[in-house]
Amino acid sequence: MLNVEKIRLMTDLALYEKHNRRAVFEINNYYRHDYIMGQLLGAFVRYLICMALCFILYLVFRAGVLFYNINVSGLSMVLRQLGILFGGGLLIYLVITYIVASRRYNRAKRGILLYATKLKRLDRKYGSRKR
Repeated sequence: MLNVEKIRLMTDLALYEKHNRRAVFEINNYYRHDYIMGQLLGAFVRYLICMALCFILYLVFRAGVLFYNINVSGLSMVLRQLGILFGGGLLIYLVITYIVASRRYNRAKRGILLYATKLKRLDRKYGSRKR
């Protein structure tokens, strides 16, 4: 005879695995610090590439004006302002990345605990009958 509660619980577990495999089970392979540092490193590289491309585009479109009006004191001031802008933007982006990665990791850990609880409940109720 079919046990409806057992089927329902197993279906819940299978659906959870199917829909959350990437988000939950892959994060479970990392310690919290390692996961967040990996995300921060990736964010740094993405930000660096993006800012380099933006800077190159700016140079391409404004090259004539920049090279015509170039002087050393003005150039050092512009480079200092660009450095401050770059550092400030990077800091904001890394803080946002840290918050998002931390929340993702915590949500995944809660999901793993919920999954493990359901597995234990299934084993407690129906695993002992086979032994």
